[in-house]
Amino acid sequence: MKYLIFSLALLFSLQAEAQFPTLSDKSEISIITIGPGANLYDCFGHSAFRVVDPTLGINDAYNYGTYNFSEGNFVGKFTMGIAQYELAKRPFPNFYNSYVAENRWITEQVLNLTLEEKQAIFDALETNALPQNKSYRYDPFFDNCATRMRDIVKDVLGSAIVYNNDHLTERNTLRTLVDENSFNHPWVDFGIDVALGAILDKEATPEEYMYLPDYVLAAYDNAIIRRGSAPVKAVKRKTKLFESDYYERKVSSVSPTLVLSIVALILVFITYREYQRNVRYRYFDFTLMLITGLLGAFLLFLWFGTGHATAVKNLNILWAFAPNAVVAFYILKRQPPKWVRVYVRFLFILLMAMTMIWFAKIQVFNTAMIPLVILFAIRYGFLWQRGLVFKRA
Repeated sequence: MKYLIFSLALLFSLQAEAQFPTLSDKSEISIITIGPGANLYDCFGHSAFRVVDPTLGINDAYNYGTYNFSEGNFVGKFTMGIAQYELAKRPFPNFYNSYVAENRWITEQVLNLTLEEKQAIFDALETNALPQNKSYRYDPFFDNCATRMRDIVKDVLGSAIVYNNDHLTERNTLRTLVDENSFNHPWVDFGIDVALGAILDKEATPEEYMYLPDYVLAAYDNAIIRRGSAPVKAVKRKTKLFESDYYERKVSSVSPTLVLSIVALILVFITYREYQRNVRYRYFDFTLMLITGLLGAFLLFLWFGTGHATAVKNLNILWAFAPNAVVAFYILKRQPPKWVRVYVRFLFILLMAMTMIWFAKIQVFNTAMIPLVILFAIRYGFLWQRGLVFKRA
């Protein structure tokens, strides 16, 4: 009997926990879009829900972009693709003031919903805000603070919500959308292009654009809700709560293309001097092979050893070739084994394959790779033709 009473009490407590306030006719549900900020992790902007009901005294923001740093090891978990982000519910004035203090623009779109639809979205948000539900595995492209604005509304409205593509004047891939938003962080853009694979180079669908807050804003501006024979606009009111474009202005920075072009030019000149003097700088080749090999091993780890859906099929492994990390110790010898010469020919062929893949747009590589590819081609060609048969080094 004690166990039965305990079980019933637990059941009733869970049911009570899942019962949320009933919204009034004056309630509104909005999508809040925040512009980019000064920090690296802010450069793509931010999105959140807002629920207002003056009758019930509700004015809260539901923010899916928070991380509990007390758990520790954020970098490691993010690298592994297992970082758990959380939904944080907080009073909207506090939420608003935090972004005003960062000088980031804020726009509100009040959704054109029936009371039943508002209640369903509110219940979904409140359910997600429960301690046992608030965490989710973050994915920068497919499950983040912006995509939740799309998915939760879609879950409630189903096929009634239609995201038109009138605002999309160009055909973009996920990679070009990253470029579009990281223009003030060129080295980050370069790192993303190296770390992530060909999945970013397929043409993005209108809904896939919505992994970015800017495009969530644009999508809802152009979306409709089907209600009988008379569809209505998805947004009934749009308000700029705070205006600023400070962090959307282009700032000057040293680009990877410039830096790597200078490095490649210096190393090509060194190769030319070696050719003239009939020598080979063994530690040059050792360093080149070791760095590209270790980077290739890391890319394979991202591909096969992590939860990142966009790290698969990464053809940067054609130039960052993992076996190089082992061959580096053979090429360090004054007289490397004969097979090493065949190996560098193979590396040269891989560079040719990479170039054809690039032209075919199977995977688009960062433009900063152009000087590096030229450097690798010249170096491997030098080793193939003469460098590995020199008597002295």
